[in-house]
Amino acid sequence: MITAARTGPNAALRFGAHDDPLDKRGRAECAQLRLSFPDTVRIAPDRSATETAAEIGADGVIDDALKSLDLGRWTGLAPDEIDPLDLGEWFGDPGANPHGGESITAFLARLSAWLETDWAVDVGAVVASGTAQGLVAAATGMSFWGVEVAPAGVIDLERRGGRWRLQLGSTNI
Repeated sequence: MITAARTGPNAALRFGAHDDPLDKRGRAECAQLRLSFPDTVRIAPDRSATETAAEIGADGVIDDALKSLDLGRWTGLAPDEIDPLDLGEWFGDPGANPHGGESITAFLARLSAWLETDWAVDVGAVVASGTAQGLVAAATGMSFWGVEVAPAGVIDLERRGGRWRLQLGSTNI
């Protein structure tokens, strides 16, 4: 799995930056990646993911199941523009959705279902950072908030014997 490269708003920590274009640094990060791809690559519909896939030459199919967490009315806002009580509820309760979008619980359930797809071949994915965070959490059972991923990073999730194996720093997706 490749995490989308940096967007300008991503650096400013705004909610919903996954649909903003890559910035100059993000494009440079893509140029640093040296990858080999499996026959099948799935690409999240988020702009950061589609632009990253194009930059690194990953041909694939857009997969709506890999879209970023729907943050409802918080999209485009910085954390200091949101009621602190709402933020506290969201960070404290994975089932909460004070923004009116998708809860963390629902997001992880959606990603878990995608991970359970019975692929006939190895599958690569290019996704926004939050989706990568969710896929790792869903596969490993970690808390969503306990996972941090870097822009333009490579994460190898491999299913072996009904369990997920996580390898960081791979150059294969």
